[in-house]
Amino acid sequence: MRVSNLAAAAASAALLAAPPAWADVTPEQVWGDLEAYLASFGYAVTAEESRSGDTLTLTDMTVRMSFPEDEGEMTVMLEQMALRDQGDGTVALDLPTTLPVRISIAPTDEETVDLTLDYTLDGMEMIIAGDPEDMTYVYSATSMAVVLSELVVDDETIPSDNAAAQISAGPVGGETRITLAEGMRSISQQLSLGTVSYDVLGSDPEGDGAGMLAGTLEGVSSDSTTELPEAVSSETMNDLLRAGMTVDATTRYTAGQSRFTMTEDGQTTSGETSSRGGSFALKMSQDALDYDLRALGMSVDLTTPEMPFPITAQMDEMRLGLMMPVGASEEPVDAAAKLTLAGFTTSDMIWSIFDPMGILPRDPATVAIDLAGKVTPSVDLLDPEQIEALDGQTPPGELNALTLNNLTIEAAGAQITGEGDFTFDNTDLQSFDGMPRPEGALSLKLSGANGLIDNLIQMGLVSDQDAMGARMMMSMFAVPGSEPDTLNSTIEVNEQGHVLANGQRIK
Repeated sequence: MRVSNLAAAAASAALLAAPPAWADVTPEQVWGDLEAYLASFGYAVTAEESRSGDTLTLTDMTVRMSFPEDEGEMTVMLEQMALRDQGDGTVALDLPTTLPVRISIAPTDEETVDLTLDYTLDGMEMIIAGDPEDMTYVYSATSMAVVLSELVVDDETIPSDNAAAQISAGPVGGETRITLAEGMRSISQQLSLGTVSYDVLGSDPEGDGAGMLAGTLEGVSSDSTTELPEAVSSETMNDLLRAGMTVDATTRYTAGQSRFTMTEDGQTTSGETSSRGGSFALKMSQDALDYDLRALGMSVDLTTPEMPFPITAQMDEMRLGLMMPVGASEEPVDAAAKLTLAGFTTSDMIWSIFDPMGILPRDPATVAIDLAGKVTPSVDLLDPEQIEALDGQTPPGELNALTLNNLTIEAAGAQITGEGDFTFDNTDLQSFDGMPRPEGALSLKLSGANGLIDNLIQMGLVSDQDAMGARMMMSMFAVPGSEPDTLNSTIEVNEQGHVLANGQRIK
């Protein structure tokens, strides 16, 4: 499913789980707004409408989306929902306690998948207020849940013993405001899901393969703002972004736990994970796609047939950030990548495999990389046709500049730090064997290297001869620092393509 389809489906679910901004709004206006919103993503929406007194009832609601290039379609069907005029200018959304949601996925020349989800709501209330150009949905529920009740693949029903899934959350509360102005639809949402629990299992009916994943996320909340062009209807994210769509969303949780098992060929691997919280942030526009994933206080316990004892590890922080341009450009644009693995530790049993005498320092290890650059993309990265046309051979653009803001590697008593800055000449692909010729400098500092080599010799992992070779290599590329057991190195590439280490040419 495309990113746009996932975004629309998630927003629709929020509205269904979605008292008050004030003016008058009617049930028909609320329904029209929802129809227009789904249509902006390329969905075809139909429903039987009937008005009785103060209530507009929608039955056999169908949301259909065709896959590009005649690759099939996906259909979502909801049996009933009602919009009730409360007589004070607001509208209440009434849903059955249990709402079956039927989804049919029929890609061309592939397996068809039909599934039914039982969507349950306990104590749900939703009030819509405002006017047709400024509506606010305020909602709450004691709990909500989605359960897979039926799965049919190519007309064959899969037993629940072989495929089951459910997710629940509560207490639920939030507010969604939708405004129309200057041809744009703005959707601002604050949502709290309380504790989210999930449980998924599957097994091969014709074999012994099976798997299970279950867990909880506590204190789940999110804030998001989405801008959509009113006049554009498209099923591709690339077209929507070109028309001015933007997304700025952050989801957070305060703690998480999970457990899993996987069985294959009679061998079972199982494990548990936990964390003290984290977040996922996403920004998207026609200029760039920006991800930021973070988890704190992570812990992993893994039992596998390949190891005679459990594997345990902890990490203070894991963070991954990525910013990249989305559309083609004739001028260099910003890009960035960040990775942090901080405070990694593992059990003494793992250490004892390669260091039974406890010679190496067992301080927490850290890897941190922070890169920023300039690139000139030649294709729209969210357009599958343009990516496919590259055929895996042509690069999707040019690298123009790269800055290493920070490099830190700490482990086993040694540390490497560094920073650097390079530009790239894309007209010279000969000097560095097909790579654009760089020009700039990289500064590195290495501490504790000789102590680490001495420890490896004592452990029997490195011979005296190999250690001598390593020390000679370091002396070629580095000079002693001002502190004991430290080395400094500056690697430069000049405009002639010469490579120098501390002023001495090595290429």
